[in-house]
Amino acid sequence: MRYRTLRRLHLWVSLLVAVPLLVLSLSGALLVYAPELQRALDGQARNTGPVGASLSPTAIVDRVASQRPDLNIWSISVASRDVWTAWLADGAGVLRIDPATGDIIEHFHPKDRFEGWLTALHRRYLVDGPAAPWVRHGVSAVALLFVLQLVLGLWIWLKPPLPFRRLPVSFRQGTRFGILRLHQATGIASFLILTAVALTGMAMYWHDPMQVALEWITASKVEEAHPPKEDGHAPLRNIDEALRVAQAAAPDATLSYFRLPRRPGDSLVAGLMPEGGAEGQATRVWVAGDPTRVLYVYAPSEANLATTIWHMRYIIHVGKFGGPIIRALWVIVALVPAAFMISGLWLYLGRRRRESRARKPIPAYLLRLSSTKD
Repeated sequence: MRYRTLRRLHLWVSLLVAVPLLVLSLSGALLVYAPELQRALDGQARNTGPVGASLSPTAIVDRVASQRPDLNIWSISVASRDVWTAWLADGAGVLRIDPATGDIIEHFHPKDRFEGWLTALHRRYLVDGPAAPWVRHGVSAVALLFVLQLVLGLWIWLKPPLPFRRLPVSFRQGTRFGILRLHQATGIASFLILTAVALTGMAMYWHDPMQVALEWITASKVEEAHPPKEDGHAPLRNIDEALRVAQAAAPDATLSYFRLPRRPGDSLVAGLMPEGGAEGQATRVWVAGDPTRVLYVYAPSEANLATTIWHMRYIIHVGKFGGPIIRALWVIVALVPAAFMISGLWLYLGRRRRESRARKPIPAYLLRLSSTKD
């Protein structure tokens, strides 16, 4: 493909995705620290007991039920020592619970908070209702076009000879030249990370095609947990005993969350996080019966490459791995597409002005003056 054709295609795709990509870029940068921003907006969590003090899980579930008998808890996160978070069944929202007393601190719906609003903006541009799935397809299409942009940019950089000589960034030859070099160098340096972020974002909605692509690239199959059917088990005696049995199945891990049985006889699922593990790497243990016994254990540490990447796609997308340095880097990465759009548009408009001046006819009086001198 000719160099000029590549540049035009790069421009047309940029103009097509400029505004939606700008929204994704800015909202994505904020989402990296959305939990911290939400906590700052919420203020200090109330905890009447010493830090880390807690009632037993059974006592907390019973205490919540006595306060709000109309609500059914689906899952409880115990990752924070100060505040436990309970997700409610049937879309009834979320509870924040004081683990020292079992008191409900707050009942809310995520969509009504800043973090929920920001997530809705990033995933579907705040569109709700029947149109929302189509908008999510559109968001994935924008991500796909952005990957195309990255590939076109790399191709444009490689097309002329000696591309690596054009990597150093210098403003000695003027602002336009410096911005161009910075645009190119940033694209080369961030190509792999931006591609990974875009593809993992697509994989959260375009499940089937992205899973097929991942399995083809890694030459392995995505494996899901296959716990036994919920059938014929005696109801659990109490939650505390169930969690002790689950903990014994992964003694070197720490309890991160547990999902309550939906019906008598159903299993309880405990998520146990290994030391230094990232979200998505929790060992899940299914327990049921009386006496309580382990039905099934799913350990991501034993999974193949495709399964590991697939179950960590959200963590990779938002940079929730590798500690604070990676998260700070992911903010910069999220802002790079916005910088590409702004710098690319500035370079294009500057080129148009120069081309317009070059095509502008020479005034007649200057032509007559030139002929007189001759």
